[in-house]
Amino acid sequence: MEIGGPDVMRAQYQDLLACAKRPNVVVQVMPLKQGGHAGLQGPMKLSETPEQTTLGYMEGNGHSTLVSKPEDVGVLARRYAMIRSQALRPEETAVLIEQLAGEL
Repeated sequence: MEIGGPDVMRAQYQDLLACAKRPNVVVQVMPLKQGGHAGLQGPMKLSETPEQTTLGYMEGNGHSTLVSKPEDVGVLARRYAMIRSQALRPEETAVLIEQLAGEL
């Protein structure tokens, strides 16, 4: 189901491209052809505290989980690294987003 129409989608694509130009942002797209990939377990966030402690945060099915045990955070960090390696490179992602915006 399409929500918002082509103009809204085009604006979203342009916003993604603008965000990708920021020095602290990396945008990568997981290609559909990748099939099974490390991101299928759902969204997660990795954050570092001012004391250089890395924490994980996950949400799903109405529940949220803060992960602080170093070995569990390590699993999430490895999953994140795998997701980045399976996704399109940032330059390829920008080309794809521009192509999709042009097709609207």
